[in-house]
Amino acid sequence: MKRIILLAALSMTAVVLSAQTTPNAIAYWVTQSTIIPDYPTQMAGAAVVGDYLYILGGNNTVDGDTARVWRLKINAATGELSECTAMTTLPATNFAYINEQVEASADGIYICGGGYNATNTNRNNVTSIGVNASGNFTSASWKVSPAFPGGYDPELGSAVIAGNGYLYAMGGDSQSGTPPLYDVCVYAQTQADGNLGAFATGTTLPSPCYFSANAAIGNKIILHRGLTTLGVNTSVTTDLYVNTVNNDGTMGTWVQQTAAALPQGRYNLGLIAVGDTVFAIGGRASGGAAMSNVWRSQMTGSSLGAWQTSTDAQLPDGVRYHAVVYSAQSKSIYVVSIRRASDGAVSNEAYISAPLFPRTVSAAVASEDWSLYE
Repeated sequence: MKRIILLAALSMTAVVLSAQTTPNAIAYWVTQSTIIPDYPTQMAGAAVVGDYLYILGGNNTVDGDTARVWRLKINAATGELSECTAMTTLPATNFAYINEQVEASADGIYICGGGYNATNTNRNNVTSIGVNASGNFTSASWKVSPAFPGGYDPELGSAVIAGNGYLYAMGGDSQSGTPPLYDVCVYAQTQADGNLGAFATGTTLPSPCYFSANAAIGNKIILHRGLTTLGVNTSVTTDLYVNTVNNDGTMGTWVQQTAAALPQGRYNLGLIAVGDTVFAIGGRASGGAAMSNVWRSQMTGSSLGAWQTSTDAQLPDGVRYHAVVYSAQSKSIYVVSIRRASDGAVSNEAYISAPLFPRTVSAAVASEDWSLYE
């Protein structure tokens, strides 16, 4: 009887928690070391599907540019990462500089383009794989989509899956140098097996850009352009834009958020939406210095509010080449694939935020002896 009452209470707690849409202030960050034994990695992408965090490609101290893929278990009660497992490798090593070009649905992981840390061919398609409820890949190898329309082959662009279930990829630099930077956006519908529908061309960006960043709240896509001139790390931007996409994937216009300019110019920014709030995490200032900023902006309707710079604890160190993801299981933000500002090292660390919403009571008591409640 006690167990039934407790389960009912947990169910009611879950209902109450689900009503909260604005994240709590981040009170602290925890640094977890040596998350990938023997393979410190930067320039990688990251994705969260269910109970697992995946770190994909990038550049490490053993391989240089790497095709390795790692899976780490997320502890829903503590936020800690464990059980680092090597997964099916990518089909090639030109998957560096992809921190903002990786996205995940509930069923799969998608890498939009990508390129080498060294000079070589950029990818002109999406590399994807299905993921099941146990965190395992649903096929023996990664799928490679048909080519993007119009010769688009982005490196250092950005991608996002909106609430309509479509994957949008945009910006980046080209392999051929013609054009040097893209103002292109393409999109395709995600499918339950990790595949994609046919690509279409969306609304042109406000300007060509690379080191861009995206987030999505429902059918609202947020864009930060990063750098607007190839090879000029002082061409940083503070502007953000919002595009409202339709349920059939088609896009509206890019609307500049004049009341929501970043407090300082950034590129290589980590941009992520949690609830009704967008976080701008780390990245590089004009001239290239890695920064530790954690800023937030709340979306109301189709507009972002002014950025709050002191609501949340700042990162333990400045970061660049990093990837930022959020886990609905642990309610924490994860910053991985870090190159630190303090010593320039590829750190092999994860910065894990305090929970943004109360963690569920069921997770907190998961290790209790249920026989007490029989």
